[in-house]
Amino acid sequence: MNTAQSFKEFFETSFQVENDPSMASMRSDEFFTDVINSSPIKLEILESYLLVGNFDLFYKTLTDFKYLIEFSDNLSRYWHILRGYSEAMGRLKVNQSVKGSKKLYFYYFEKYGDRRSLRDEYWFENKRWEFLDELLGIYSEEDLRIFIMKYQQRMIENLKIYESFIVLFVKDLQYIQSASL
Repeated sequence: MNTAQSFKEFFETSFQVENDPSMASMRSDEFFTDVINSSPIKLEILESYLLVGNFDLFYKTLTDFKYLIEFSDNLSRYWHILRGYSEAMGRLKVNQSVKGSKKLYFYYFEKYGDRRSLRDEYWFENKRWEFLDELLGIYSEEDLRIFIMKYQQRMIENLKIYESFIVLFVKDLQYIQSASL
């Protein structure tokens, strides 16, 4: 409940800038109600985009949950991995070919630098380089097809984990919200 409590306190404080306390309370209640009601719907939309392989829309829609990364390491971790995978997969689908996979690898290699300079990579960095190492190993259209299916499945699995944290967060927020009314 700590994550939801921190979230609630932060946003209640941000609404307090209003001179009218009753208006601030009303706006914060509306905001929390919206978060509670819209989060499950947004998760369903994310899942539908992922199941059909629409990584670009998944990537754009995932932005709706960015504000939560400040309140939980788990929400941050899974948001970042889903965001990173969906961006890369979206770019890969634009030029879905062996040549396109090599271009994508070199794009990210140039963007993030040489892996050998990193020590004790943290979880996300390790996942990024695991993805890129596998991407570099694509030499046929069949390899590419298997790679896309594999990472789409990984994204589905990571979304399920992320979803469990969001659902718990929403339940805690709902409990806290109802207790304060």
